[in-house]
Amino acid sequence: MQAVNLCLGKELFRRTDYHDFASFQRGRKVMACRFAMILPSARLGRAFAMSNRCHTGAVAYVRSGVFLLALLLGACASIGPSTPTFPALQNRAPVEVPDEDFQSVSAPMEEFLDQYVPMTDSAETRSWNMAFSVTNRTVMPFEYDPNLTQTAAQTFASHEGNCLSFSSMLVAMARNRGLKAWYQEVEIPPQWSNVKNTLLVSKHINVVVEGSVGQWVVDISGERAAISRKVKRITDAEALAQFYNNLGAGALVGGHLAPAYAYITKALRTEPNRAYLWSNLAVVYSRNGQRDDAAATYQIALEYEPNNAVAANNLYLIYENAGRHEEAQKLLNRVERHRRKNPYYLYHLSEQAFSEGRYLESREMLEEAIEMNAEEYRFHYELARLLATEGNLVEAQASLDRALELVPELDRVYNGWTNGVQLDSLPPLPN
Repeated sequence: MQAVNLCLGKELFRRTDYHDFASFQRGRKVMACRFAMILPSARLGRAFAMSNRCHTGAVAYVRSGVFLLALLLGACASIGPSTPTFPALQNRAPVEVPDEDFQSVSAPMEEFLDQYVPMTDSAETRSWNMAFSVTNRTVMPFEYDPNLTQTAAQTFASHEGNCLSFSSMLVAMARNRGLKAWYQEVEIPPQWSNVKNTLLVSKHINVVVEGSVGQWVVDISGERAAISRKVKRITDAEALAQFYNNLGAGALVGGHLAPAYAYITKALRTEPNRAYLWSNLAVVYSRNGQRDDAAATYQIALEYEPNNAVAANNLYLIYENAGRHEEAQKLLNRVERHRRKNPYYLYHLSEQAFSEGRYLESREMLEEAIEMNAEEYRFHYELARLLATEGNLVEAQASLDRALELVPELDRVYNGWTNGVQLDSLPPLPN
């Protein structure tokens, strides 16, 4: 199993609907706080909150049910060649992926901007209108889709996408109106989810739009913490690299290794100094059976970012599986320290404890995993099995009911689950 960072999140604040431009204009003066959150910012002047959490790229390799922590850290050194070279993907027909103008502004976008952000207004008014119009459900009925990475024009046309897509659309439109706008990466605690045996770990991106007096932070989650947390301005080149990387990660999750290789190497040619991109490429090699190339590529990731948990975890596993125990031992302390922060690793340890009859220890680890991620049905299902084994049928039924509420329909069919499943015969979940 492997872990990929893509975009995750959901809208947390209701937004006011306006049915015509006049009411939109009136609303921006007196109704601002009803649909999102506008906060004063000592550094930026003010903050307009409406964002999505976003995964933009690290992939962790997992063997034998052990899920690995995937953290994306911002620091990187300026080392290595400016134009990197990569070992070929063996036994796969090469795939060419196009260059994307991911910030192009389409004619429909121009029409929208002429209506809602006219150039006749002052820069200060334009900056507010820009932020307000894209966060209003009637003016811009944007729907969040964590799996959809698109260009700015595609995102505007469909009114859906992940946070990187939304941010690219806003940056492109703001600049079209003569405004300064840029991407920000927001530091958030790592959050995990599991999709197709792939762990997803989130990053978060928002946008700053500058007027003549101050700036607006446009953050689609509406979370106050997204405004107050530590942020880092990132370049257009890094945003483009994350765009290609998201497409590559999506291909990887789908089992399409040649397109994954093509997109991730294109991301690296755009931004060769990003450790998480090298780590993702190493996963592609590993899934293709190129263990030596994978190990060498993880080493490059660790040269850029010595504390990168993804690369350290995955390189440790390659060494262990190859019998290179002395090299693996050098990474072990770092690996274990980060694994304990991963709810899926705790889940794995709980399964081991359960199979060995250490029920109390198994339950404690499951409850800790649920505290980290209460939306993962596997945790609740395994807790139901454990509680039923201990004879606590009332709590077991409650945990099973919760698992069945959360489980995707396809998983329910695949596992043969029904609402009449017997507590005393719950089978282990398949790996």
